[in-house]
Amino acid sequence: MAKLVGKWKLDRTENFEEYMKALGVSVFIRKAALIFPNPTCEIRNPAEGHFIVTMNVPVVMTHVQDFRIGKPFEDMIPNGDKQMTVVSVEGDGKLLFKDAREGGDHVVSRELIKDEMLMTLEKGNVSCVRKFKRII
Repeated sequence: MAKLVGKWKLDRTENFEEYMKALGVSVFIRKAALIFPNPTCEIRNPAEGHFIVTMNVPVVMTHVQDFRIGKPFEDMIPNGDKQMTVVSVEGDGKLLFKDAREGGDHVVSRELIKDEMLMTLEKGNVSCVRKFKRII
């Protein structure tokens, strides 16, 4: 998990608009997210098992997730709804964010693949991949 700590900038993305549609994100927000400059993601680990992830999408929003591994926390998803999310660690430091509701079908993961942070977002049968390059 320490490998993910740092600041990252989005380099490329696949199927992001379809993912946002599956979440019920409005056309206005979807279009804004696609035209503004690439977002940054900062991952901090201030204490054992405690993480703060800040996603900054210029002009559109800043989204902060402050959580402890294995403990549900209130999260806001891109359509503005709130959901309870629980984060676990898989394998060699992959962070897995899951909808904590019974039958929840929204999953986001972040992992290091070579020199990139790979963020995979899934809602039902729709998935999106976003690849970030380290900037700090």
